[in-house]
Amino acid sequence: MKREEIPSSTARGLRRPALFPLLSAAVLAAIFAWMLVRSHGLNPTVLADEWYYSKMARLQPLAEAIVPSYLYLWLFGATKACGSGFLECARAGNALAFVAAAPFVYLIARSVAGRFSAAAIALLATLAPLNLYTAYFMPEALYYFGFCVLSWVALTRRHWHWAQHALACGVLLGLMSLIKVHAVFLLPALLLFLAYSRWLAGAGWLVGALLSMAIAGVSTFALKFGLGWLLAGEPGLSLFGPFYQGGATAAEAGDKMRLLNPAFVIARAHLMLLTLSFGVPLALLLQGVLRPSKRAEAGQPDLVGIYTLLMLGAAAGMTVLYTATLAAPGSNEGLRIHVRYYSFVFPMLWMVAAAAPERREPAGARLRWVLALLLTAVLAVAWVKLPTYAINGVDSPEAATLRLDQPFGRIVLGLEVVALLAWAAGRGWARGLFLFALSTLVIGGGISQNAFQLRHHNHDLPSDMAGKAAHRLVPPAERGKITVAGSDVGQLMRAQFHIDDKDTAMLDLPEDAPIQPYQVPVRNKWLVVFGKHPLPPGLNVVEASEHYAVVRLDSERRVIGSADLNKPFTPDGLLAGAEGLSGIELFGRWSDAKEVVLHFNQPLPQHVFIVIRAWAFADNAEQLFSLRLGNASVPFRLGGTPQDVGLRLDTDGQQRSLTIVVPHPVSPEELGSPGDPRKLGMALANIEISMPAR
Repeated sequence: MKREEIPSSTARGLRRPALFPLLSAAVLAAIFAWMLVRSHGLNPTVLADEWYYSKMARLQPLAEAIVPSYLYLWLFGATKACGSGFLECARAGNALAFVAAAPFVYLIARSVAGRFSAAAIALLATLAPLNLYTAYFMPEALYYFGFCVLSWVALTRRHWHWAQHALACGVLLGLMSLIKVHAVFLLPALLLFLAYSRWLAGAGWLVGALLSMAIAGVSTFALKFGLGWLLAGEPGLSLFGPFYQGGATAAEAGDKMRLLNPAFVIARAHLMLLTLSFGVPLALLLQGVLRPSKRAEAGQPDLVGIYTLLMLGAAAGMTVLYTATLAAPGSNEGLRIHVRYYSFVFPMLWMVAAAAPERREPAGARLRWVLALLLTAVLAVAWVKLPTYAINGVDSPEAATLRLDQPFGRIVLGLEVVALLAWAAGRGWARGLFLFALSTLVIGGGISQNAFQLRHHNHDLPSDMAGKAAHRLVPPAERGKITVAGSDVGQLMRAQFHIDDKDTAMLDLPEDAPIQPYQVPVRNKWLVVFGKHPLPPGLNVVEASEHYAVVRLDSERRVIGSADLNKPFTPDGLLAGAEGLSGIELFGRWSDAKEVVLHFNQPLPQHVFIVIRAWAFADNAEQLFSLRLGNASVPFRLGGTPQDVGLRLDTDGQQRSLTIVVPHPVSPEELGSPGDPRKLGMALANIEISMPAR
C-alpha cells in the first residue's frame, strides 16, 4: 500500500512549533551557563547576608536560624554534599531557579501578548539586573521563582474552580514566606486580587470573593506555620523570626508620626527610579485605575494590570516603611534604595506594556497627556534629586545601572520622556519603543553593571587570605576555636565565611590598631589576624605574611567559676548580685548606668584573671572602659561586636566586688530611636574568674 504523502508546507508547519521550545531551551541553557561562568571563583560579597545564610543552611540546626527562611535553608542545606565547593553549588542552585522561572514568565505574557512579545519579555526578565543575586548565597533567586509560579497560577489558572484556585494561591504564597518572610506582606494584595477576580465573574460574586480570600489567607498561614514547624520545630511557629521580630518590635515602640518624613524621602526615590525604568507601564497602570474597564469588557489585560499594581504597591510600600524605620540622624540608611525587595515584580510591568489596549477616545487622550506630563515632571525632579541618594549595586543593581550622574542614565531618561510623550500622543510605536528599545538598552546596561560589580571580587582581600589560610592550617575539630581579628565587621565575616565554622568569634579593631594583651583570646585556641595589626610579643605564629597571621594560642588557666548574665543571680553561683545593669535579655544584660558593680559570693583570688564577654554600645566602642578591683584598675576597649576581654589584676585577696566604668552612657532615644530611654554603654554576656598560669 502506498504511503500517503504529506505536503512539504504542512510538514514545515508541523516542525515549526517544535523548533520554538528547542530554541528556547537552548537559549536558557546558554544563560544558565553564562551565570555559572560569571560567578565562578568569586569570593563572598554580601556580608553579613551570605555568611548568615550559609551558616544557617549548612552549619547549624534550622531551629537556630535568626530568619524564618526554613524552606530555603533546608533546600540549600544540600550544598553540604559539595564539600568545600558549597558556594559554587549554591550559585548553581540560584541560577537554576532563576532560569526555571522563564517559562512561567512566558506563559503569563503569552496570555496577553503574541509569541514574539512574550518570548522577548521572558528573555528580558532572565537577563534583568535582578539576576545579580544568583552569584550570592541568598534566597532572592528562589523567591523570584516562587513569585513567577504564584503569578502564573493566579493569572492563568482562573478556569479552575474558584476554591481550588484560591487554595493553590495561598499554598504558593505560604511556601514563598518560607523562602523570604517578606512574602507575608504580599498577602493583602493577593486577597484583593482574588476578590477582583470573583467580581469579574458577575452576579453573586461577593460570597465567592469572601470565601476565596478566607481560603487563601488560611492556607497561607497554615502552610507557613505547619511546614515551618515540621522543618524547625517550635521556632517555625514564629511569624517573623528573631531578627525581623526585633525590628518590628522597635518600630512599634516609637512614635509612628516620626516615620512620615523618612517615608516620604524614600518613597520619592522609589517613584523616581520606577518612572525612570518603567514610565510607560506606570502610566498605563494609572490610566487603568482612573479609567477602569467596565466589568463586562474587562479581560486578561485588566487582570494583569490589577495584579501588577497590587503586588508592586504591597512590596514597594513594605520597602518604604522598612527603610523609614532604619532612618536615624547622622545615618544614610534612610537614603538607601532597596529595590531588591520588589524588583521581582518587574516582569509584570513589561507585560502591562505589551498588553495595553489602544484608547484613542478624546477623554482618554486628555488623561494620557496629564499622566505623561506628571511622570515627565517626576523625571525632571529625578535629574536633580536621584543622585543625592545612597546607591550601590547590592541594594539595587537597577539604580546602579541608571545613575543620573552618568551619561547612560541620562540617555535612558531622555528616551523615557520620548516614549511617554509618544504614548500620550496616541502613537502606536510608543509601547514598542519602551519594550524593545528602551528596556533592551536598560538590560544591556544592567549586564555591564553587574559584570563590573562582580569583577571586584575576583581577587583575594587580606580577609580572604586569612580565612583561607586558617581553613587550611587549623584542624577541622578546632575551627570553632578561632577568633578572627581585623577592621570592618563585613571583612571579619568574610574571613569567617572561608573558615566555615559557626562558632568562630570575631575581634573588631580600629584601623591599624595593635592587638593589646587583654584582647588576646583566652577561651579559643587560635587567633587569625588580617590587616596591619601588630601582635603582642611571645605569641606562637604558625604562618604569617604582610596581609595576615595565623597564631596558635597556649593558655593554661584554672577556672574557678563563670556566670551567664542572661540568668538570675543565685547564692550558690559566682555572682550574688549587680548594680548598674538592666533586666535579663536573650544575650545577657545591658549596662544602664555610669558604673556597673558586680558582687561575688566569694572573695576573688589575690592573683586573678577576669574574662568578660561583652561589646560596646554606640560610640563607647571608640573610648576606654576601666575595670576596678580594690585598689587595682586596668583600662580596656570593647568593639561593637561580642568579644572576650582577659584582664589580670593583683589585689589583697579579700575583694568581693568589681566595678566597670562606662565611658559614655547614652540612650537609644538620644540617638533618634524613641522607645528606649535607658542609658546604655555595654552589653555583658558572661564573666569568668580563673587563676592565671604562672
